[in-house]
Amino acid sequence: MPGVALVSTRWVNESREDDYLQWGAELEVQLATVTGYVSSEQLPATPGGQDFWTQIIRFRDEKSSREWVESSQLAESLKQIEGYTHDSEVATVHTGKADWLNFGLSTKPGPGAPVKWKQVLAALTTLYPTVVLLNEALSALVTLPFAVSILVTNAMAMGLVMTLWLPSLSKLLGFWLLPPKPLPLRTTIGVSLGLLGALGCLLLSFSIWF
Repeated sequence: MPGVALVSTRWVNESREDDYLQWGAELEVQLATVTGYVSSEQLPATPGGQDFWTQIIRFRDEKSSREWVESSQLAESLKQIEGYTHDSEVATVHTGKADWLNFGLSTKPGPGAPVKWKQVLAALTTLYPTVVLLNEALSALVTLPFAVSILVTNAMAMGLVMTLWLPSLSKLLGFWLLPPKPLPLRTTIGVSLGLLGALGCLLLSFSIWF
């Protein structure tokens, strides 16, 4: 059964970083008594890099992680750092086998997969031309019933996309799919528009060729 990691990010007042480290150490002592707890670590902010701290707490299963999140013990601990931390965000990440659209990327110590809209856009960029070209090639070679043709085409397309195209594209766009720190908005938008532009060019080309 895959485990669960709670990934939280917080901005910490630079003058209180030692206090935050001490708080994290005390929290680990508390966690050691919690059922289902596996391990935890703190990733500090880096000058010129990410300006927030990342805390990763791993549990054996989702039930254990949920009980910890809802516990009065955690609520009391968080009150201790309210005065010198802000903009806290928490994500629940399933560990173990990679997310099926994780593209084979190394995701440690961050979240387990890109955000969904990036997954969809990257997958569509590879799936669309693959399906069109395979469909044209198959129809030129053999005549099949519509339902069978769709099944065969999609099976071949998914095989190519998941084993070849997406892993290659994910390595090229790794900085955008799973950035180690928040990307500038212009970069996020620029890459998105680039992929949409590629899809538009493919659509225009296929409309002319076929």
